[in-house]
Parts: sequence; structure tokens; C-alpha cells
Amino acid sequence: MTDQRNSALLALWPLYLLLLEYLAISVSFDAKPLFEATGAAKNLGYLGILAPGFVVIATITYVLLGPALRGELLQQLRTAELFGPRRRIALALNAICFGLLFWLTAQLLAVAGRAKAPSPLLMAAYLLLAAACAFSLLWAALPQAAWKQLGPRAGQVLGAGLLVGALAWGAGLASGLLWDHMQRVTLYLVFSLMLPFSDRLAFAPDEALIGTETFLVEVAPECSGIEGIGLITVVMGVFLWSARQRLRFPRALWLLPTAIGLVFFFNAVRIALLIAVGVYVSPEVALSGFHSKAGWLFFCAIALGLIALAQRSRSLQRPELQLTAAGDEPTWNATATYLMPLLTLIATSLVTALFANGAFDLLYGLRILTVSVALYSQRAHLPPVRWPPSWHAPLIGLAVFALWLWLLPRGAEADAAQLQQKIEALGQPWGSLWLASRALGATLIVPIAEELAFRGYLLRRLIAPDFSEVDKRRLTSVAVVVSSLAFAALHPGALLAACVAGVAYALAQAARGRTGDAIVAHALTNGCIAAYVLIADAYWLWL
Repeated sequence: MTDQRNSALLALWPLYLLLLEYLAISVSFDAKPLFEATGAAKNLGYLGILAPGFVVIATITYVLLGPALRGELLQQLRTAELFGPRRRIALALNAICFGLLFWLTAQLLAVAGRAKAPSPLLMAAYLLLAAACAFSLLWAALPQAAWKQLGPRAGQVLGAGLLVGALAWGAGLASGLLWDHMQRVTLYLVFSLMLPFSDRLAFAPDEALIGTETFLVEVAPECSGIEGIGLITVVMGVFLWSARQRLRFPRALWLLPTAIGLVFFFNAVRIALLIAVGVYVSPEVALSGFHSKAGWLFFCAIALGLIALAQRSRSLQRPELQLTAAGDEPTWNATATYLMPLLTLIATSLVTALFANGAFDLLYGLRILTVSVALYSQRAHLPPVRWPPSWHAPLIGLAVFALWLWLLPRGAEADAAQLQQKIEALGQPWGSLWLASRALGATLIVPIAEELAFRGYLLRRLIAPDFSEVDKRRLTSVAVVVSSLAFAALHPGALLAACVAGVAYALAQAARGRTGDAIVAHALTNGCIAAYVLIADAYWLWL
């Protein structure tokens, strides 16, 4: 059942692609120049404020679907063809529109940066292309049968999701008005959290200033995180309502004040940690990665954690609906075995990015630890390691290394020099230890996690729903191209080189039907890159 559900969720690849396109635009461009523009272009700058609202609306809509409707939807997706004719047409249309949208975004920001008003034609073209990107993928997301069968009911749920999601987003913004009343409580809580760790605290609650003699921050309403109280209230309220048939009331109502209290407390923890990072790590890290990401990580962890607790806790579930799994036999989830290492790697990267300063991730070594634990937990089900590898695997790895150097555009010299300076600033032996962990992770951990996911799982899943029964020697053009494009999406600075590498590693696996050969080829490529970086000071390869 778990694999069937995973197969259905994989069929939603158009929605994942839409999310990736949004991230590509938001990460590649800074909308601040738009606020200095004149005319209608200035209004585009507010899209960054509206974007979280769309995420909230989508999440609440999914919750409101309920178990029955979600089950019907997943069944429709499980039986749908992953890349049918309609989806291929939509994908081609989307690729054209997104390419034009990316180029037009650069043009629009360039015009706004010169304090000029973009032409109405340019603005209209931008909005039309953005709408075309979204609707082409939404059209591809669900099979036609699903629209016909679930359309009326799904339309009602979507309407409710739009209303409740808009209320949640509005409540999140409106709760910022409470900051004037809660400011002192938050600041004194931050002060209490920091008191045991520093005797040089600087604290001016009337001016919302707190920190140390070397790093002082002003906690403004727009960056206080207090809007999470309004957002968590609506999100948890929707969950309690949607799960009213399964939860034990009034006991389950305690989840609401618990969520509010946790959001408020961890907002203070976030501010205290931000100051600690600014004092002991780097002010740049504190005000960039940590400041922008820690709040969302805490909020998601609290919301998902409490929902998971409610769904698993016997004290919160109605007794007659509790599942007794005492006599059930444990089953192997093949999807988890192949995807868990990569998901662990991505999750760890997101957490360590909080403390990263540009391309320099001080805590890179944690990726080795967490992925190793994930691999150990799945050791009984991983593909067997056969040694020695085939003769072709090392040759493919060396060929990809040569192509990587040829195809990869040389990175910014300033960023590469900055990365090298930060490594050297660690001194000895810490600088050498960081370099060793970076080389070890890239050479051993990353190839295993990525090859299990992209060649061992995704390539075969694109051939048949039950991927574990697909012979690893079997290839199809769609499976090779799509899995290689997905692999390239994890390497945004080297899209062409990564796509070519994905095809080469697929061939390495297919030659003898062994994922281990693809891992060896990938490991040799990354090992050669690491050696080239260390020998030639080519740090631009690690940007």
C-alpha cells in the first residue's frame, strides 16, 4: 500500500516541477529593485509577500480533501500514465514559457534597476507567461478522468481551501499587529534564554534592541516571526476540524494552545540563536541564511510534529478507530530504501544552510554522519556490493570528469576566492579537516545517495510502477532523460554538465544491471573533481 501511495504521489511530478520553477526564479533574482520602480512594476515586488499565501492555501486544501477524497485522488493518480501525450505537450509548452519568463524577469529587473518604468507590453507579457507556466503544469497534474470524476467535489474543497487559506495567511499578517503588546514579553524571554551564556548582553527593550557588545539586533515587527501565531492558529484549527471524526474531543483541543505556545517560545529561541550565530559564527551568516530560514523551519516542524502526534497518539485518537498492529508483519518499503539517503542528505543540507556563509558550509561534515546513519538503517535491503567493479565504470567516471570541466562555466572568481579565504581562516587543523570532510562527502556519501535515488529508483520507476521488479539493464529514452533532468535540478549551477552525467551514469548501471557500477563511476568523477580543486585551487568547482 505504501508503494502504491508513493507511485501516486510521483505522478504529481508537474506540481513538483512548478515548485522548482518558483524556487529557481526566487533564488536567482532579487525583487528589491522592483520596489524602487515606477508604475505597475512596483506591484510585482509584492509577489514575494503573496507567495507564502499560495503555499498555505495548497496545504489547507489538501487537508480539507479528507481521507475519502484523497484516497480516490491517489487511486486516479496511481493508474494514470506518468508521461502520456497530454503531459508531454504540457511539458513542452511549459519549458518554452519558463525559458521566456526567466529571460523576461532579468530584463524587467534590469529596467527597474535603472529607475525606469517598464512598458505596459513588457508587464503584460510577463504576467501572461507566468500564468502560462502555472496553468500548463496544473493541466498536466491530474488526468482527465480525475477532473471529470472529482471535479465538482474538488471544486468545493478548493473554494473552501482558498477561503480558509486566505484567512490563515491574513491572520498570519494581522498577528503582527500584536507585536506592540507582546514586544516586551518576547524580548525579556530572549534575554532570559541568553543570560546563562553571556555576561556582555546589551538590552534596550524600549528600542527593541538586544544582543551583545559586538552584535546587536533590532527585532522589528516584520522580522519578529510573531505572525506565526496567527498562521498556526488557523492551520491547527483546520486540522482539528478535518480530523473531528477521528480525534477525541475536548482533549484534542489542547493541541491549539500548545501550538500557539510553541510558536511563541521558538520565535524567541530563533532570535536568541540568531544572536548567538552572529556573535560566535558570523554576522553575515546570522543575517542571511539563518535569519531567512530558521523561522519557517521551526514553524513547519511544530505544525507537522503536532499533526503527527495527533495521528499517532492513542490518548488523542478515538478508541474505536485505533489500529492494532500487534499481529501485523513488518513489510519492506523499497521506495524508502532507495530515497531515504538522498532525502536525509537534502534535509541535512537545509539545516546546515542556516549556518552557511555563501558557498562555505561550516557544518558540511554533518551530511556524512546523517547519511551514514540512514544507509546503516537500510543496510539489510540495499543492493549488494560486488567487487571489483566492471572495467567500464571507471572509464565512464573519468569521461564525465573531463566533460564536467569542459561544460561547466567557470564560477565567479570573487566567490571562489572568498570560499578559499574562509577555509584558510579556520586555521590548522580545522581547515584541513573541513577540506577532508568536503572531499569525503562528495566522493563517497553523495554518489551513494544520489545514485540510489536517481538510477536505482527514479529511472526504473519511470518504466513501471513496481520499480523493484524492473531489470536494471532496461532503459527507455523517457526514463533516462527525465531522471537525468531531475538529477540536474540538484545541480543548478551545472545543469548541462549534470544532465550529461546523469545519462552516463544510467549507461553505467545498465551495462551489467548493477547500481554499484553507477556509484563507482559517480564517485570517481567527484573524487577527480575534489583532487582538482585541492591541487589547482579550483574552488569555483565547489560553488
